[in-house]
Amino acid sequence: MAKRRTIGLLVAALASAAIVYLSTNGPPRPAPSPPGRFSFAAFGDAPYHSWEEVQYHLVLRDLEANDLAFALNVGDIFWRPCSDELYRRSLGWFNGLRHPVVYTPGDNEWMDCWEPGSGEYRPQERLERIRQIFFADPTRSLGGHPLLLASQAGREPHAAFVENARWSHEGLVFATVHLIGSDNGTIAFPGRTTDDDEAVKQRTRAATAWLRETFVEADQVGAPAVVIAFHANPGFEKPAQDPERVAFEPFLTALEEEAERFSRPILVVHGDGHEYLVDRPLVRRTSGRRLENLTRVQVPGSPEVGWVRVTVTTALPDPFTFEERVVPRWKYW
Repeated sequence: MAKRRTIGLLVAALASAAIVYLSTNGPPRPAPSPPGRFSFAAFGDAPYHSWEEVQYHLVLRDLEANDLAFALNVGDIFWRPCSDELYRRSLGWFNGLRHPVVYTPGDNEWMDCWEPGSGEYRPQERLERIRQIFFADPTRSLGGHPLLLASQAGREPHAAFVENARWSHEGLVFATVHLIGSDNGTIAFPGRTTDDDEAVKQRTRAATAWLRETFVEADQVGAPAVVIAFHANPGFEKPAQDPERVAFEPFLTALEEEAERFSRPILVVHGDGHEYLVDRPLVRRTSGRRLENLTRVQVPGSPEVGWVRVTVTTALPDPFTFEERVVPRWKYW
């Protein structure tokens, strides 16, 4: 009897230890933001597979548990197919969060939809559906408590780009611009036409104009910093004439010029590379000088399902700090 009781106690102790281990072996819960600071979430490039959907729900649960001003999704909200059903599923996930959610599209959900596994859609047709479903009211973000946004909607000659948004928080100016992977949508695909080529140019011109306007506003309000978000990794490190980098012109030249002129801190948030990165990659090509006031964070992506907590301390000269919060690949509860 004593032996049985000892074994029972041992099993109970091991079970308790396992519960503690499994419940805590994940992203640690951060403390609420103290006065003078705020935090926001940056995430994207997931879920791609059915098993990642389970982990993605853990990400959403973690977002809910955090003290966040808003959440910023930089696109690639799924892999395939590019169906209205999956659009509405992601919309439901965003609107199910108590935080405001600002979303900018990635290539997976429209540009790459010509692929057989994605449905063999016309990319521009899918982009129109995204605008109808996610940006029905471009003056409001998604999420349980929407933010009021300024939008490029209705502003000629870029009135169609309802997805380009801008807002302020604690004096900082934030903006999304629609730049995507797949070399900014320039990759060849069956049935590609000159209309598709022209659409890339129009979208990039709109993004460039919105970037310029964002810095004008930042100057007008005396913003201590600017945050720009988009999907694509635009190849900051690539040579100036690399075709993948050229695909993002004139946006990159405008970003260099504005960063050099603005001189205050700038944060660029993007996805596409699926690897968590924080660095200062932008070099002014006319002088070869690294622009130290611009920081880039690339969010983790499939198979790493998670998000980045960005904390802003406005009184500091370098106001941004980062915490990667990834769900372990074995964790499904």
